[in-house]
Order: sequence, then C-alpha cells, then structure tokens
Amino acid sequence: MQTELATFVSLQPLKGQPEIVAGVDSAEWKDMVFIAVVVMDSTTGKVVEISRGRAYAQFPYIAGYRAFREGPPAIKALRALRHDPGLIFFSGQGVCHPRFLGIASHLGLWMNKPSIGCTERRLVGRYEPPGEKRGDYSVIRYSPQAPGVVLRTREGVAPLFISPGHKTDLLSAIENTLCMCTKYRFPEPLRRAHIEAGKDMRRYRDEHTV
Repeated sequence: MQTELATFVSLQPLKGQPEIVAGVDSAEWKDMVFIAVVVMDSTTGKVVEISRGRAYAQFPYIAGYRAFREGPPAIKALRALRHDPGLIFFSGQGVCHPRFLGIASHLGLWMNKPSIGCTERRLVGRYEPPGEKRGDYSVIRYSPQAPGVVLRTREGVAPLFISPGHKTDLLSAIENTLCMCTKYRFPEPLRRAHIEAGKDMRRYRDEHTV
C-alpha cells in the first residue's frame, strides 16, 4: 500500500510562508494513542486552535509504519479543525523512508495538504554531521526519490532529520522548518503538539490508574 500511495506524492516548491501552520504529534499509554494538533499563526506566533484525537491502536508499533497506527486519530483531529492550515508539520518522516511514504507523506496525501516530516531519529540513509551553526545541514544519502537533510536548527544543539512530505520540496522544508524554529530545537507548532499530546495522555492515565 505504501509503495502504491507513494506514486501519488507530489514534491513541489511551497510558495511563500503559510500564515496558518499546524503541528501534529502523539503520545501513547498502553494501547491508547493520543494525538494533538496545534495550529499557530506564523506571523504573530500565537496558538489559534488545538484539536485532539484518541483511539486504541489497531496496528502494532513497527518502524516505518507509524501512519497505520497513529493515522486514524490524527485524521480525526485534523478534520475537526476550524482553521485551514497551509502547512502541517508531522513528528516523523516524509519521503525519506524505505518506501518513500513516511507519516508526513501518508497523512499529507490523505489530507491533500503541504506537509513536512521532522524527527530526531534517522530511518534510512547515510549522512555527514552538519556544521554547528543554525541553518547548517547535510544531505541524507539514500535515494533521489527520498530527499532529506540533517538540519541544525539551533547552534550547539543536536540536529533534526527533515524531509518533505507532500506538496513541498526539500528547500521549502528547510526554509519553513527554520522559520518556525523561533526559540527551540523543534518547529514551534510541533513542539507544542508534543506537549499537548503528553498532557492528554497523562490525564487519561491518571483517570484510569487505580
């Protein structure tokens, strides 16, 4: 399925900086998956909406197949949004993936939205360490069909693995990631989504723990 869906992914320049940007991240407790979508105004840096989704996992955790585990609650949360994001950051890979369809590509294609994969873990390929300055990057060598970079978003801080998901290209992914990394290592919508997903997980855990 991933190999077939990957043929529909479009890598193209994203024109300009989208005003409304979202970040999607997850947390888990036992077999429950918690999704948070944080939507921000990129011009003001303010959060304008938070959407959440929960679901029992119907698919085991296997590297490279996260969309099958986290996709259903993520799509539910994205479809519940009142705002229309012009770009979505996903915690995970884009096309830099064994079958060119990481979670950012899979769900970006599903939602028909520009998307970027952003993670701290390598899935495929080889790379040289990037320079130490903000904006330095090195190319991940895997396949011309799976462009990705190791990007330094803050000086002296561990880099991130960035790849386009859908309706973006590599340069757009780099530029927009740096634009949304204002104070921290991760793009701000994604950083806040990580926090919100963790809060929801802990609330649920506390309510269901005797």
